[in-house]
Amino acid sequence: MSSQKTVELRLEGNVPSKKNQRINTKEGLSFPSKKFTQWQDAAMSQVRLQTRTRFFKPVSIEVIIYFATLTKADVDNRLTSILDMLAECLVITDDKWESVPIMKAQGEYRPRNPGAFIRIEELEDGFLGEEYAADRAKLDRKKRK
Repeated sequence: MSSQKTVELRLEGNVPSKKNQRINTKEGLSFPSKKFTQWQDAAMSQVRLQTRTRFFKPVSIEVIIYFATLTKADVDNRLTSILDMLAECLVITDDKWESVPIMKAQGEYRPRNPGAFIRIEELEDGFLGEEYAADRAKLDRKKRK
């Protein structure tokens, strides 16, 4: 899998779970907590200091989340936080499967030093296959009408 662009990023600090950091109102609305929003803003600042690269083609993402304590935590919920943040700061176009068809996530214990390592690799043209390209073209033509 030869890639056209690769970026490696390092985040300092605890990566929160967006799913577990939501405020639900009586009206049925749900939005990220202040704590999550502060983390996302700080993470976006860290990313912008490390790269200005934007990926418009599908990518493969490898993430290592460093846990500083032995408390119960899910890797997948924290991966979602990272993907949402990367989309929010426009490093990736979206976190849907078509934009990120390959993901590898792992957790590691790193006492008193939480954070994350992220490697993003652009996939080669046509990675999603000919059938995908043909069906996407049909869908795009319908949307233009």
